Amino acid sequence: MKTLDFLSEHIGISFQQSDSYGDWLGFEIDSVKKEENKVITSLLIRRDHVSPTGAVHGGVVSGFLDSSLGCAMVTIMDKGQMCSTVELNVKFFKPLSPGDKIIAESEVIHKGRTLCTVIANVYKSDAPDIPVALATATFNRYQLKQ
Repeated sequence: MKTLDFLSEHIGISFQQSDSYGDWLGFEIDSVKKEENKVITSLLIRRDHVSPTGAVHGGVVSGFLDSSLGCAMVTIMDKGQMCSTVELNVKFFKPLSPGDKIIAESEVIHKGRTLCTVIANVYKSDAPDIPVALATATFNRYQLKQ
């Protein structure tokens, strides 16, 4: 599922703006466990995700994780609410190459009135026991103005 469809389905918001960045990045929302405040997302690493050094650019993984963590936030939001990233921390453990498919399991672990904390564990689809990255983030949730 793509981001705009996900937001429309889960929080009842339709956007006039496209999600060009999310579309370019190419991540998918694979599963939503609303009762557990969890979302599973995936990203197939492509050649255009690679930096001049030959490694996947850290910004690609960070952008994927920011989106994945934000999707987990949607599991705790009411209709008409939105969230924004306040802080994002990513630790990289293993290199990635084109053709690798990564999976992020994101979960809201603290639900404050406005500030919430989310974590994500990332692994390759063919090696689920070997972490490739870990992310933590703080999000601000707020009511959209009508």
